[in-house]
Amino acid sequence: MSSITAPSLPARSRRRRRVLVPVASVLIVLFLSGIGATAAVWRGQQADLSAARTDRASAVHTLDNALARARSDGVTLAQLQPVATARGAILAEPEIVARAFGFEGGERGHLQHQAAALRALVARVDSLQAGATDTARKAAATVLDQLAGAVATAKNAGLDVSGDTATLDATRAALTAATSPKAVDAAMIGIPDRIAAVQQQTQDKLAADAALSSSRQAARLALDRGDRLSAAAQAIPQLQPTIAGWVAAIAAQHDAFTKATDIAGFDAVTAATNAAANPLNTLLNARSTAYADMASARQSVQDAIGLKIDPGDIPAKLDALQGQLDTAATSDGFQSVTNSIDALMPPLLDRIGVAELGVGKVIVISLARQSLTAYQDGQPVMSTLVTTGRPALPTPPGNYTVLRKNHPWKMTSDFPPSSPYYYPPTWVQWTLWFRNDGYAIHDAPWRGSYGPGTESAGSHGCVNVPMPIMETLFNWADVGTRVIVH
Repeated sequence: MSSITAPSLPARSRRRRRVLVPVASVLIVLFLSGIGATAAVWRGQQADLSAARTDRASAVHTLDNALARARSDGVTLAQLQPVATARGAILAEPEIVARAFGFEGGERGHLQHQAAALRALVARVDSLQAGATDTARKAAATVLDQLAGAVATAKNAGLDVSGDTATLDATRAALTAATSPKAVDAAMIGIPDRIAAVQQQTQDKLAADAALSSSRQAARLALDRGDRLSAAAQAIPQLQPTIAGWVAAIAAQHDAFTKATDIAGFDAVTAATNAAANPLNTLLNARSTAYADMASARQSVQDAIGLKIDPGDIPAKLDALQGQLDTAATSDGFQSVTNSIDALMPPLLDRIGVAELGVGKVIVISLARQSLTAYQDGQPVMSTLVTTGRPALPTPPGNYTVLRKNHPWKMTSDFPPSSPYYYPPTWVQWTLWFRNDGYAIHDAPWRGSYGPGTESAGSHGCVNVPMPIMETLFNWADVGTRVIVH
């Protein structure tokens, strides 16, 4: 039996096979080693990337803590806005995506750059806080300047400002040491209230000083007036018995003035001085008025004689009144003489006025008697009681003429509604104007009485006449009729 034998390979093929098998093995080993190395690199890059992300998160945390601290220290959101904006811009940057196999570190470097930028912002927060603190410090310094000014004013007013000066110094030192707006605010607590308190204390002190000065000045003026009145009264021998007590009282107040130290003391001097000086003044005025009336009456007698008017028994009565005048020593005594003269002279004065103006129509108004008499060629044709202007708005004495006549006429106040002298528009029937500035003789239907005493609540300067007589007077008087007010 024959056997089959496998064909044998050429020797060259067998040698190639022996070479390729080991090479393939080496290549396989190298390939597998490369894959392992690549995996190791990738894992390392991932670790670095994770570390970079952690570092950036730490930087964000550090920055956020810095921002929170700054806010708690009083830095405002507006002042921190530049950092907040920069933080947002950094964190909004897009991630850098890795290329094939991740064999590069682009995103890691990007993260590291962001972390560095975020940490740089921490320093900027500190800078912003320093700037905000400086701004707050400057504003606080302005307020402290106000306190310093208030303290200086208070000191000039005579107040004790030692406590406020110490507060001012301590606050300035605290401002210098402050490192945050909050610290500045803490240093300024109570300062605005202190300014207001110092200013109020100063105002109160100045007001009190002014009141004291005014009281002292009033006392001084009262004493000066009292001294003048005393000297004037002491120069008149007939007054000595009356004035002795008043003069002594005024003299005693000089010592009281020297000892006075407060408002009550000076006011007491003023009151006591005026209590003695006022009756002295009344006495001297009454005496002066009485002597002036006597001199005027005697001159009127001479005027009457010069006009060929018989004064009758008036000169003798004046002589008798002169004796009373020369011996009078009280205000009532002098007033009695004045009243007697005023009652004695008006008829003669009317005759003198008519004589001086000659013949024709003349209206004579007596302020003392509150009367009106109409004369025709020196003879009275009608007479009536009237009411003239009140003391604050008197009827002016003088020689006038009737300028124009109106029937009827609406009287309109020259004073505004806010004035106590205002009156609403009022119609009257018969008006004789004797001055162009608003003075007239007219009826007054609102008035119930006329005559002496009614002028205390009298007109605004016009002459009020009862209605029936005023109509007659209006029809009798012509434009140009003379008007005498005395």
